[in-house]
Amino acid sequence: MSTMITSHFKSRDGVHKIRYHIWFPELEPVGIVQIAHGMAEYALRYADFASYLTAHGFVVCANDHLGHGGSVNEPGELGYFSPLNGWENVVKDMHSLTKIMKESYPELPYFLFGHSMGSFLARAYTTWFGYELTGAVYCGTAGPVKAGEMMLIAVDAAKRRHHNEPYYRSETLNKAAFGAYNKRIADQRTPYDWISRDDEVVDKYMADELCGFTFTLNGFENLGKVLWFVSQEKWFSTIRKDLPILLIAGEADPVGAYGEGVKKVFNKLISYSAHARIRLYDSARHELINELNREEVFKDVLDFLETYI
Repeated sequence: MSTMITSHFKSRDGVHKIRYHIWFPELEPVGIVQIAHGMAEYALRYADFASYLTAHGFVVCANDHLGHGGSVNEPGELGYFSPLNGWENVVKDMHSLTKIMKESYPELPYFLFGHSMGSFLARAYTTWFGYELTGAVYCGTAGPVKAGEMMLIAVDAAKRRHHNEPYYRSETLNKAAFGAYNKRIADQRTPYDWISRDDEVVDKYMADELCGFTFTLNGFENLGKVLWFVSQEKWFSTIRKDLPILLIAGEADPVGAYGEGVKKVFNKLISYSAHARIRLYDSARHELINELNREEVFKDVLDFLETYI
């Protein structure tokens, strides 16, 4: 049984306290895994995954990003990053957590696991702070497409309509971004069926006030900017060539264009001689660690981690 502590550190935005959790193994630690959660969720949703990793000797840590979970000062800030340098502050907050962990465990191998929006942030982290890492896992990421640019165009139009109000929540923009994600699912039960085939997971997500909220215009703008950043040739060309990278995604995940977008990221990384591998899961949807085949996913991630410790 692992133990967990919760604490806070000051965000790089100079305003907020970032909530983070650390799960400790009973065994002698063999490595550290830092988790970057996705959009409109929070770090504690990864507790089962963390418990699995701690059972195999890993210390696991995760923070709630700006605009998420316990890192907001009041509910109206959910889905809002910061007035300036929003996604950049989030990546730097992730690095602050890395530094906290390395103060206690300076010699242990260090891995970064990022899911969905967290994978975009993890990819940015990898080019800025890749020297900190032993390996990286990008889960449920998106391909190097024009989605980031299209989102920024849509945000600019919404800002003009709503007098540049950064806290405004546009249902039209939200629907444009995610409205088609269920289109390949027969017998649709909820608007969030695309997240997982596990009905219990979907129902818990829908019932959780800290999940599924509509991003503010500021949030969408920063989401578009970080996706644009990691879709550029410069991002691919500046990845450490010796850094082991694992890309995992469901073949029924619309975020990764049903596997095709993830393959594009993988092939582009390989074209720049990156040390990358890929695993796609048949019929799995977006949240692999909450999917029906989660134990298979857990084991594959563990195998990757253990290869490099």
